[in-house]
Amino acid sequence: MKKLHFHYEMQLQLAGPAIDHYFRFRCLPYKEDVQQDMDTSFYVEPAGFLREITDGFGSRCLTGEALAPHEGLHVVSRGNVLVDHSKRKMAEADPVFRYPSHFTEPEENIRQLYENVMGEYVRSGDSGRGIFFVRRLMEAVYRHMSYVPGATDIHTTAAQALRGGKGVCQDYTHILLSMCRMAGIPARYAAGAMIGEGATHAWAEVWLEGMWLGADPTNCCMTDETYIKFSHGRDYGDCTVDRGCFRGAAGQQQRIYVKVEETTW
Repeated sequence: MKKLHFHYEMQLQLAGPAIDHYFRFRCLPYKEDVQQDMDTSFYVEPAGFLREITDGFGSRCLTGEALAPHEGLHVVSRGNVLVDHSKRKMAEADPVFRYPSHFTEPEENIRQLYENVMGEYVRSGDSGRGIFFVRRLMEAVYRHMSYVPGATDIHTTAAQALRGGKGVCQDYTHILLSMCRMAGIPARYAAGAMIGEGATHAWAEVWLEGMWLGADPTNCCMTDETYIKFSHGRDYGDCTVDRGCFRGAAGQQQRIYVKVEETTW
């Protein structure tokens, strides 16, 4: 069990004055059995209206509006989260996590990587579809990909990322999700942060023996109590941190800063 303090901050700079800005942010700790939000606070400036809602996957969202002219938004979410994996409970897997989604549709290169892993796995004497098999899939993603920011973007699919052999946590996760679902293992995309300082992070959650377990292919490890989840869904498209629309110049720049550290009681 760990008590983690997190600080999430985003600065959205617009190319010029904007009006009628409606937005939604997923930057609040997900409420579930292994993760308890103790005292999160948040603000968005400017915002004439702001409230918390829950999306169809249970992720908490900040929605609001900034109608008066403005040239950017400043978003802050911070607080303490209690993470205790001993509290993990049996859960159902929504059928939607069994099938390919927009970013995880398997193409020939993903199918070939999957078959290679399967062949090695069977030759080793194993045949189950449990945690050891998921680890094999995760290791394959880790071996075949190089972490290169800027090599992909938010529109890159799993097959495209694997073809290039470069990407970031979003790409690693999409490839792992694609192969897990090929194996008949329900798997979902998780977004949040892990201990340290930098930016947001993504990993997979796989449904094994009636429970959801986290697998981080970017770091080639199972997740532990140093991770804070903000959202989960079928793929990146269900977990975008910010989304909105406004009237004004289309250009914009986004800067995100995240820090997670263990704290005392």
